[in-house]
Amino acid sequence: MKKIRIGVIAAAGKGTRAYPRTSFIPKPLFVIEGKSILHRNVELMVKTFGIEKVYVLVGHLKEQIISELEQIRLALPKVVIEPVEWTERGLASDVASLEKTIREPFLTILGDEFYYRTDHENFLKVLKKHPKMAASIGVVKTSLLSRIRKNYSVVLSEDKILNLVEKPENPPNELLGLGSYFFTPEYFEFFKKTPPSPKSGVIEITDVIDKMAKESTGGVFATMLNCEYFNINSMQDYYHAVYEVRNDLFSKFKTSLIIPTNNHGRSITDVIVDFKDKFNEIIVIDNESTDDTLALAKKEKVKTYTFPGDGDPTRLGEQVRRGIEYATGDILVVVSPDGSFRSKDYPKLLEYMKDSDMVIGTRTTRQMIEQGSNLKPLYRLVNLLMGKLVEVFWWGQEPRFTDVDCQFFSVWRESYDRVRSQLVVEDRKFIVELMIDIVRSHMRCIEIPVSYFKPVGQIEYRLRDMISDSFQIFKLILSKKFFLGESRDGE
Repeated sequence: MKKIRIGVIAAAGKGTRAYPRTSFIPKPLFVIEGKSILHRNVELMVKTFGIEKVYVLVGHLKEQIISELEQIRLALPKVVIEPVEWTERGLASDVASLEKTIREPFLTILGDEFYYRTDHENFLKVLKKHPKMAASIGVVKTSLLSRIRKNYSVVLSEDKILNLVEKPENPPNELLGLGSYFFTPEYFEFFKKTPPSPKSGVIEITDVIDKMAKESTGGVFATMLNCEYFNINSMQDYYHAVYEVRNDLFSKFKTSLIIPTNNHGRSITDVIVDFKDKFNEIIVIDNESTDDTLALAKKEKVKTYTFPGDGDPTRLGEQVRRGIEYATGDILVVVSPDGSFRSKDYPKLLEYMKDSDMVIGTRTTRQMIEQGSNLKPLYRLVNLLMGKLVEVFWWGQEPRFTDVDCQFFSVWRESYDRVRSQLVVEDRKFIVELMIDIVRSHMRCIEIPVSYFKPVGQIEYRLRDMISDSFQIFKLILSKKFFLGESRDGE
């Protein structure tokens, strides 16, 4: 059996169904657990088949794809990766354009398909069983017929493909055809014999494979795969993939709680005790308290650090960022030290973290606000208006905010690191800044209702405070939108 040495990855499409994000980032560069889908597919080819050279078809936002290829080369130095310009006449034509370059069997994977815990090595088993076959395509069995309606199905006789059915309204079976193909050079000859589709006006790759199945001497065979398969057509498809992978790995992620303090001796013990058993580590970052805050925290045997802020409460943002630097967790949670939040809402944050980059609480659900707290109507109104302003300015990213000052939120370390260099706010407006930078970097920030209790040592919110905060937040929003320019995925 000959070794498969050549790979082809289609990474050229515009991904119109995932707009507006694909206006800025091509789908193959969507990140799942620290790696782009493109990186994962190149890695799949190299580690599973020992592929030596990969041709990557590029088109839409090709500069970003080419830049990503440079990073992949650093991670996989033994493989040769070469970008090739697309034809803009569909996938079948793009692959056919490589005829003068490829003269041996090759493996093709679509750049926007993600395979999790896959057994692609089954292609080698099929090739060993049918050494003279013209092609093989990946197939999975699924009871979700809606997935087949979006892709294609196959009709089999044992493992030989008799017919391909593109986007069937009534699928003939539970077999879902995938975007993983093994081709021999016969593909190029059958491409020339295949007429354009009456619907699209271009030659469809499924029509080429169907023709090969019916007319080639060696035939086309199915490679049955057992894997989690995600065809990233829309943003919901992407979020689904992220959720499933994170959900599978969730128990392995380390959690860190950061508590920024400044003379919170009356409440710090209660906060630590409430959250203590739910985190891998708790970081108390103290802004040179003059009471017994630090001593009480040390008594609870959590990690304590001193922030050299001279006890100045206007340096809260700087203080929190310093605490995050000390934290070692994959999931970072920040909570106010004044007892205004409870650990009972923490599981909600965690659940939404499975398909989000940041989850922030909102204190706008009146039934969840303790009577006597400092959330007066004026304060809630300011937070609501500022949240809606962020929505308007980044409407294309589809944020939904009603509170921009909730000191109970979680963020992935990986996501935080991607925007860390953009964070400059020193005071409590660091929260809305982080929300904005997550959103403007095309990541997902979700707001969820949390309970809010009367803080220990609450401070009255006055009209002049409202005017000052509104003005400062408005200036911050304008700066992030117009003076810093739009970020491109945290770069």
